[in-house]
Amino acid sequence: MLNNQPKLFSSHQRYLSIILVSLFILFEAKTASAQHISDTLRIKTIEVYAKKIIKEEAGKTTTKIDSIAMINALTSNLSDLISQNTPIFIKEYGRGAMASASFRGTAPSHTQVSWNGISLNSPMLGMVDFSVIPVYFTDNVSLLHGSGSISERSGALGGVVRLENTTNWKNRFSGRLLAGIGSYGTKDEFFQINSGNNKIQSQTRAYYNYSDNDYQFVNKFIADIDPKTGNYLYPIQRNENSQYKNYGLLQEFYFHPAEKSVIILRYWYQHNDRSLPRLLSNETDNNANINRQTENANRPVAEWKYYGKKGTLTLTSGANIQLINYQLKTKVSGADDQLVINSVSKSTSYLFKASYKYQFSDKLSIITGANTGINNVRSKNSPQNGDTTGYDMQRQDHSVYLQFSKSFSDKLSANLLAREDFIGGKSTAFIPSAGIEYHPFRDIGYFIKGNLARNYHQPTLNDLYYIPGGNPQLKPEEGLMADLGSGYSGVIGNTTFHATLNGYYSSISNWIIWLPTPQGYWEPYNMKRVNASGIELNTGISGKMYSVDYHFNGNYAFTRSINRDDPRNWADESIGKQLPYIPLHSANFLVNLSRSGYHLTWLWTYYSERFTTTSNDKTSKPDVLYPYFMNNLYFGREIRLNKQKLYIELKIFNLFNEDYRTVLQHPMPRRNYSLLIRYDF
Repeated sequence: MLNNQPKLFSSHQRYLSIILVSLFILFEAKTASAQHISDTLRIKTIEVYAKKIIKEEAGKTTTKIDSIAMINALTSNLSDLISQNTPIFIKEYGRGAMASASFRGTAPSHTQVSWNGISLNSPMLGMVDFSVIPVYFTDNVSLLHGSGSISERSGALGGVVRLENTTNWKNRFSGRLLAGIGSYGTKDEFFQINSGNNKIQSQTRAYYNYSDNDYQFVNKFIADIDPKTGNYLYPIQRNENSQYKNYGLLQEFYFHPAEKSVIILRYWYQHNDRSLPRLLSNETDNNANINRQTENANRPVAEWKYYGKKGTLTLTSGANIQLINYQLKTKVSGADDQLVINSVSKSTSYLFKASYKYQFSDKLSIITGANTGINNVRSKNSPQNGDTTGYDMQRQDHSVYLQFSKSFSDKLSANLLAREDFIGGKSTAFIPSAGIEYHPFRDIGYFIKGNLARNYHQPTLNDLYYIPGGNPQLKPEEGLMADLGSGYSGVIGNTTFHATLNGYYSSISNWIIWLPTPQGYWEPYNMKRVNASGIELNTGISGKMYSVDYHFNGNYAFTRSINRDDPRNWADESIGKQLPYIPLHSANFLVNLSRSGYHLTWLWTYYSERFTTTSNDKTSKPDVLYPYFMNNLYFGREIRLNKQKLYIELKIFNLFNEDYRTVLQHPMPRRNYSLLIRYDF
C-alpha cells in the first residue's frame, strides 16, 4: 500500500500563503546577492541554425526540443514535455496515469522511443508509457518524423523520439539539488552528482516523486434531477485511490582510455507504484474495483566508440527488462481482498548494435550497420476464483542497413538508405528510403527538402498471442510515406529566427485495430488501409530587446487520419471518418522572458475536438471530447552565490481553471500549483 501522506494545500488560504511566501523570497533577497545575478542561464543557450547541409540528414524532418523547454520540464515526465513542445498528441488517462502518443495520426505502437540507442518500446504492448519517463534522466530530446525514422529503425510509422545523454569532459565536480511541493500532496526530490577529469567522468542522478493525487472534479456521468427545476445536479467528487509513487536511479560512467576511443556504461533503474483512477460512470463504493499497478524496470547499456582517421565504429549492447504487476480487487470487510485480476508480466529485450561510418571525403560518406534484438514475454493472469491464463513467447528481430550520403555542392545533398529485417527467422520486404535537400541561395538560410520511404511494423506479441483474443494470423502493417518541406532561418543583429513548414502523406495497409467480439472479449484485426496526412509548422525567435532576453517557440499540426477499410457490415459508418482520439488541429506556444535574473514563462496548448467513436457521431456528449486550451505560467528567479546558483520558481498549471479531458471518463485536474527550489553547485 502507498503511504498515507499529509495533504498539502487543502484550502485556498494555503494556496495564497505559498504564493505570498514565494514572492517574498523572490523579491526580498539581499542586495549583495542581487549584485551577483547574471543574465538568466535559461536564455544563454539557444539553438543556432546552420546554413550548411548535413548530408546524412538530407530530406529528413527533425525536431529538437530546445534547452529552455528542457529546463522548464526538469520535474515533469516526458508526456508533459512532448505535448507542450512538439506536434505529437499525448493521450492521458488522468494525472499520474498512463500516457500514450499519437505521432502524425498513428497508433501508440507506431511511435518508437530510443534511449541512447536502446529501444524503450515494450515487446508485449509495442508502446511506451510516457508518464513514467522522467525528463530529469535525459539531456537531449529530439524527434525523427515519419519517413526520416528509417535511419533509426523500422516500424516507426509515426516517427521516433530519441532520448540522449551527454557529458562534459571539462567537469571536475558539480551537482544539482532540487526539491518541490505542490497541490494534491505532491512532493518532488531530485539530485545529481558529476565528478571526474578528462579521462573518466561519473554522473549519478536520482529522483523521488509522490502524490496523493486526490483532486476534485464535477462528474457529469452521474446526475440527480432537481424536482423543482428539472435541471441535472452533477455531484462533486474526489479522485480517490489514485496515489502514485515513483523513484529511480541513473548511473553513467564515461571512459576515455585512448585518444580515439570512448567507453560508456549506463544503468537505469526505475520503480513506479500507482493506483489507477476508476471510470466516472462507476457508482460502486470506494472499496470496489480498485486498480493497482506496480512496475520495475532495469536498463543497462554499454557502448564503445572508436574514431579513426576517416571512419567511426560504434558498438552498443543493452537490455530493457520490465516487470509489471496489475491487480483489480475489491475489499471485503472481515475477509481477504477479492482479486478479480492478478496479472504478472515480464518482458525482456536484449539489443546488440554495430555501425560504421566511413567518410570518403567531405562530400561522400557511407554508414552501414546491423542490429539484433531478442525479445521475450511471459504474461500470466491468476485470478482468485478462476483458471490461470497467459503465454510465454520469444521472438528474434534482426536488421541490416546501408546508407549513402552525397553532397553534390554546397547547395544540394541527398542520401539513399536500404534496410532489410529478419523477424522470427523470416525475411521481410525490402525497406528503402531516399531524401534530398536543396539550399538555392548561398547566403540566405532558405531550403527545400523531401523524403520518400517504405516501412513495416510487426504485430506485438500481445497482438499475436494474448489470451483471450490474440490473433496469430495478423499481417504486418505496411506504410508508404512521403515528406515535403521547406524552411528559413537567419540572424538579424542579435535576433535569431527560424520557420519550417512540412507536409506529409502516409498510406498504411493492414492497420491493426482491436475490436469487440460476440464472445465478450476484444480481438485484433487488420484494416485494409488508413491514410494519414497533414501539415506541421514550427517557428521560433530569440533575441534581446531593452535588456530583456526573449524566446518564442510555436508548433501547429493539422492531422487527418482516415479509415479507408472495407465496411464490415451494412451498418458500418466508420469508413471515411477520422480515427478516434486524434485531433484535427493542435498547437502549442512557449514564451520566455528574462531580465536581471528573473524569468517568466508562459506555455499555451490547444487541441480541437476528438471523437470517441469510429463513426464520428455527435448524438450524445460522450461521443465528442470538446476542444480545450491549456495555459501554464512559471515565474522564478536565479540568485548567483559565488560559483553556485539558487533558483526559486512558482508554477501555476491550468491557469484559467479549464475543465478538460484527453480520454473519455478520465478527469484531469483544475488549477494547481508547484513551488520548486533548485541549487546548482
